[in-house]
Parts: sequence; structure tokens; C-alpha cells
Amino acid sequence: MDYLPGLSVEDFEQSFSSRFPEMASALWLHRPGGEAILDVKQAEANEFESDESGRGDSFRRAHERSSVKATGMTSLLRLATGCTEVGQVPADFRLLDVLGGSGTLVRVTRELPQWKTTRDWILTGDVSSEMVRQALDYGLPALRQPAQFLLCPPETFNAVLVAYGAHHIPVPERSTCYAEALRALRPGGRLIVHDFETGSPMAHWFEEVVDAYSPTGHQYTHFSPGDFEKGLRAAGFSAVKIEYVYDPITIWSDSREESHGRMLQYVINSYGLTPPGDPVAGDDIMAWVDGLVTTVIRYQASDFAQLDSVPAPVRSEGTMTVYESSGGWTAELPRVSLVAIATKAARG
Repeated sequence: MDYLPGLSVEDFEQSFSSRFPEMASALWLHRPGGEAILDVKQAEANEFESDESGRGDSFRRAHERSSVKATGMTSLLRLATGCTEVGQVPADFRLLDVLGGSGTLVRVTRELPQWKTTRDWILTGDVSSEMVRQALDYGLPALRQPAQFLLCPPETFNAVLVAYGAHHIPVPERSTCYAEALRALRPGGRLIVHDFETGSPMAHWFEEVVDAYSPTGHQYTHFSPGDFEKGLRAAGFSAVKIEYVYDPITIWSDSREESHGRMLQYVINSYGLTPPGDPVAGDDIMAWVDGLVTTVIRYQASDFAQLDSVPAPVRSEGTMTVYESSGGWTAELPRVSLVAIATKAARG
């Protein structure tokens, strides 16, 4: 089996080490059992490889503009590093983005002045070979590995991030994922786990809309604060803190109509949505998605009470809102994420 299409493990390792020397020591591609677990994961259904087997191509199109998740990703970077800009991050600091897809987090850092650097300090991981291939095409250090079996040596990273898809990890395997993160972290390091809370508008969106209208459905279990607390402490983390993070999708354009339309197209692509029944015209699809979004993803004022980064128009509407900003128009889809910050005990 190729490690990536057309590349053996040896060829990939040689290419990676040549392109990303700062990250070369973070790889353990010959970890005993690694090839077997990759064989297993390759055989499992994976909706993010292509549109033929799910929604992979559509998802990657939706995230060509990495800035759509910049607000939430900036918060996750702050929680992972304890810093507000890359200049404060120690030179030897390394972060592993376990569910990194096509490297959206790293691409966000390259767009934001406070996080921009030429140094490779974030390693993107994903089990999908197509996601990893695209991240490499973007010029980002990336490797194919499952969250349950990291192909990295012990005590390699200062922070590990499991975000934007933690619910895809089967419930019985989540403890293994936490234990792998603990193994890969340096003493005193942090694991950040991000998802949407059970019973929240976004959890309902996945259960009622994505499951019904995405090609592969969406039968996954979300999280409660208690799930995080219990699971992470059982894995061996010395401290666990729970936070709510404002994590919207934001799209800017110079007209209200274009901003609104681009947001609806993002939702269609990102979640692989297809209307039921006979094919319908483009305008009808947009209206259908608009109705689903504004009906299902709707927050109450109390959901935003502890979040000071929610714009006034969104706070007032509680759902997808288009408002004037920065010489143009912003379409914003509010989302509130549940985030656990778990710390590995310091040595001694």
C-alpha cells in the first residue's frame, strides 16, 4: 500500500524531510503497527476523500478561502499557545493539528498579520490522503495518520489540537485519541479538543440537515462538558478546563447579494447538501438552504451572554446575518463551540 497515492513511506519521508526540515524529527512513520492501522483506515468509509464517496471535493472547494473560520481558529491558537501573536510563541514550540484537513489552520495563520511567519511550527495531520495531498500542494508540512494512532514520537509537541471534526471519532475510540495526544505532548503541554455541544443549534444542524441531505449521512455523537471532563481525566490529563468559543463562518464581499450568495454556496459545498426529490434550479436550491439555515441554526441571547466577540447585528438576529462592514458586506453564520483545554502534568 502506498502511503500517499504514488508515494511509498520511504519516498514520502525523504520528500517531507527535504521540504520541511524543521518538522522532520516530528515523524515516526515506521512506528510499529502504523502500516496496519493505515490499512484499516484506508478500508473504512471516508466521506472526505472525494465527492464520489462523500463530500471531500466539495468540502475542499468550500475551504479554499481559509479565512471563513479565522475568528474561531484565532481563539484556538490562543488557547493552544497561551499567546496572542506568533512573536510570543517560543522558537521550539510545535503544534499538531490532528484533524487538519487541507491545512486550513496554517493557511489562516499566513493570512493574519499577528500569526504570519516563515517558520514551520504547525504540523497538519489527517487520515484522508486527499486532504494531506492538498495541504502539501499548498506548501504545508502534513502527514497522513489517524487520530487514534499518531505517527509521531513521544513528547514531540507543546500543543495538540483536535478540532473541526472531533465528533467523527467513534465514541469508543475517543479515549485512545486522548491517550495518543498525551503521549505526543511534552510535559506541561496542552490538548485542545473542539466540537459542538450536544443539543446546541449546530448539533441539531448536523443531526437534522446534514444527516438527511448529505450523500453519506451524518450519524455521529457530539459532546457535553461532562464527556470532555470524564474522558480527558481518565486518559491521564492533570487538569481540564471547559470554555465556549465564538466560532462563526464569515464571508465578506462588496455587495449584500454576493456576500449572502457566497455564504449559501459555502454551506452547500461544506456540508455536501443535495435537495430531496427531483433536481431543482440554482435559485431554488439557494432558497432551500437559506430556509434550513435560518430555521435550524438559531441562537438565543443567553447563548452569546459570555461571548464578547459577537457583532451586534448577529447578537440581535441569532442566525445567519448580512451586515455592512469595512466598506462592504459581511455574511456571518454564528456558531458556538464547546472547547476543552487539557494539560499534561509537568515533569517533576
